[in-house]
Amino acid sequence: MSANRESLHDTGRVTTMTSHFDVDSIADIGTAELPLKVNGQALPGVFVTLAGPEHPTRKAFAMDKARRMRKQLARTGKIELDDPLEEQEDETQHMVACVLAWRGIARAGKPLECTRENVLALMSDPGKGWFRRAIKEAYEDVENFIQRSVAP
Repeated sequence: MSANRESLHDTGRVTTMTSHFDVDSIADIGTAELPLKVNGQALPGVFVTLAGPEHPTRKAFAMDKARRMRKQLARTGKIELDDPLEEQEDETQHMVACVLAWRGIARAGKPLECTRENVLALMSDPGKGWFRRAIKEAYEDVENFIQRSVAP
């Protein structure tokens, strides 16, 4: 990023001030604990910890998908689109792997442990589409995985 230059006029003298953007003031973070939101409203006391774009689990899924597409292209000379159900299943498996923890989620009045099986069950339950959409929205928002410094 180029420096911004501002001219300051002080008693007839022109002074040039140079400001620079400190690249260390922003960092990607591997995980984020986020409030679970439904229709834009946070559910009180409910939080999920998700793997961010730079998390090894999430990167491995992205690389695997890219490798499969390249392998198919090399084999057939064209990219064939997957069946929509297969694409949804891949997306589900990817999101399940990226839900690392949660707090405040219960079922039948008892705390629900965050296990791969429980995450998959909620993601796959036709009556819990809101849960899948909430996770997907938080997962896809890269701003959730960027930390900005509060230092001036």
